[in-house]
Amino acid sequence: MNNDGMDKVIEILKEKDFFLITAHINPEGDSIGSQLALSNLLERLNKKHLMVNRDAIPDNLKFLPGVEKIIFSMPEHFQPQVALVLDCPVKRRVGTVEPAVDKADVVVNIDHHVSNEFFGDINWVEAEMSSIGEMIYHLYEKIGVEIDKDTAIAMYSAILTDTGMFNYDNTSGKTHQIAGKLLEKGIDPSSVFNEIYEKKSFAQIRILGKVLSGIQIEEEGKIAYMSLTSDMYAEESVNDVSTEEFINYLRSIKGVEVAIFFKQNPDNREIVDVSFRSSGDVDVNMIASRLGGGGHKRASGCKLTCGLDEAKKEVLQETRKAVRAE
Repeated sequence: MNNDGMDKVIEILKEKDFFLITAHINPEGDSIGSQLALSNLLERLNKKHLMVNRDAIPDNLKFLPGVEKIIFSMPEHFQPQVALVLDCPVKRRVGTVEPAVDKADVVVNIDHHVSNEFFGDINWVEAEMSSIGEMIYHLYEKIGVEIDKDTAIAMYSAILTDTGMFNYDNTSGKTHQIAGKLLEKGIDPSSVFNEIYEKKSFAQIRILGKVLSGIQIEEEGKIAYMSLTSDMYAEESVNDVSTEEFINYLRSIKGVEVAIFFKQNPDNREIVDVSFRSSGDVDVNMIASRLGGGGHKRASGCKLTCGLDEAKKEVLQETRKAVRAE
């Protein structure tokens, strides 16, 4: 563990009084759960702070205690001394919150992606950690603040989602130990699982069906990809659904080494979010990094400002090279 990085974070948390907590665009369980856990820690330390994200909370995470405190634009009167940036390998991934981050006296980069660009004044980066939730657990432990039930739910949800229900190779024995300690705080694991993975809207199921019907296979079955278009959103009269699990259907196809999910912005056809998953030896972080994104060897992503067809062309070109070089 990078104890020096964590010690510097603790020092700044104790020294300063006004904080901004933010995370990456299109937030998921780890980014939201970790924000809530860190917010609870700042409250215990009697520090003023705000949680601000660019994008809305996914429906399957709205059960998390305190999630209503997250806002989506910076109040004019609030000038943070410290910006705490969670789960962002590159600073621009915070989206519209970036100007507020730049105005802070100190930028603290807390991340676990191997592709992290170390953009902060303080960088606490733990590439071997399963999640930011696991890192925040260690932060509580080092400071000596007891974890209450609400915080435990936030941390457990963060770890659960970023390890793929403890199935990904970023899951360690320590990860399981921490999850066990969090369960001792009174969490009902079946209830958390149900909220995150099983309460799906009718629109989400219909959109999933449309996305799955468009699966394409290349390179003798080694590459599989699918797309969620802005038209699909419009057909279901929604502008957002939780799609975090969609790519796992591709990854489960026998023989697929790289799965790719293209997600067109429902409000802007010239913005496409791309998610990568690797089931073999292909390093998808390298692919995503060439396209301006990043992440982990087996799970990465990027954002492209172009049409869907152009995004597919560019991404598939890089992916084919990586698969053929394997």
